[in-house]
Amino acid sequence: MTRARCGPIPQSRWFLPLMAATGVAMSLTAPLEVLFVREFSHDGAYIGIFMLSAAIGVIVVDVFGSRFVPSLDARAALIAGLFLFGVACVGMGLAPGGIVLMTSRVLQGLGGGMVLGAGLQAAVRVRPGEVAQSLGRFNGAFLFGGAIGSPGGLLVAGIIDGRVGYQVALVVTGALALLVAGALAGALPSLAAPPELPPPRIGLPRFGRTPGSGAALVLAMSGDFLRGGVLFTALPLAGAARDYSTITITLAIALMSGVEIIVLPVAYRLIRHVGIVAMLMASFGLGTLCATLLALTPSATTYLVVCGMFGVSLAGATASLPVMVVTQVGDSTAGLAKFRISAGIGILIGSVGCAVLATQIGIAALFALIAIVLLGSAQLAYIVGRRMAMT
Repeated sequence: MTRARCGPIPQSRWFLPLMAATGVAMSLTAPLEVLFVREFSHDGAYIGIFMLSAAIGVIVVDVFGSRFVPSLDARAALIAGLFLFGVACVGMGLAPGGIVLMTSRVLQGLGGGMVLGAGLQAAVRVRPGEVAQSLGRFNGAFLFGGAIGSPGGLLVAGIIDGRVGYQVALVVTGALALLVAGALAGALPSLAAPPELPPPRIGLPRFGRTPGSGAALVLAMSGDFLRGGVLFTALPLAGAARDYSTITITLAIALMSGVEIIVLPVAYRLIRHVGIVAMLMASFGLGTLCATLLALTPSATTYLVVCGMFGVSLAGATASLPVMVVTQVGDSTAGLAKFRISAGIGILIGSVGCAVLATQIGIAALFALIAIVLLGSAQLAYIVGRRMAMT
């Protein structure tokens, strides 16, 4: 029997602080990357390819690594993913454009996908038998780091004008990721896979069917659609298109991330009283209202207030979706792998779709479309809830 099945690991006190540091490193430049690529080209296709490059990396890990990452030692996978992510960020910062930029972007997605998948597996191995609580603590630590980090890159870009500001932010992010990878290697013990899992292998996932799980997995995409599409793509583009200052965009992202962190513990407690489905419907309903306001009102004040409200919506979705998928599947390892596939598709649709549509149909129409998507997600949550009640 491995230590991952024997109870809390003694060195696990370092796990959550290191996951918070990982959240800082992985979110430091996320909101500015779509603005960074605009320094190379304003062409919608070029921006879309850039956003797609990272999403492809995440999808490759989530889909073809669904039987690979869960079977690895989670600490080793985290270190490898952070190292790859860090090297890729440095490459993006130093790249003159073209093939080097796009290749680095793909590698960034591969590294990020490995970190996200391995982080979830590590969370449930550090404290086996406490899936919901372990996922809650991991998400809280990781997103706390993300809330601290996400405005940081934009702040650097606001202080240093032009492309150089974005490049400095990317290189600093890469160096931080490499530093955190070294800390993980020194501070965490081995987090081996459960003994019943087969050896790691690359291939398409093989998941058994669970009643209603198809609709639940489609719904699970919406959380990363919110994060990748709205937080890291649509909101920065809206600020740039409406000529808000970089400091205003930075403050908006900080508000959204900060509110999410404050509300997240409350959301976990509320789920116990109102249930996962009610939380999701309320979250997507609020997100629909936020997107509608951004579509109709272009003022900077509305932009800042709505970003804070979006943080509440994102917190509810973040707290609910992983637990919902794991509960339906009935096994944490397979359930988390399923969730990561859905999340990767959500990132793909959100980041690429919002980046391309912002240049094609404009910001107001983009947020109107986002409102429709979130309203549909609320309806889908209701459908999933009915199916769960019948099983």
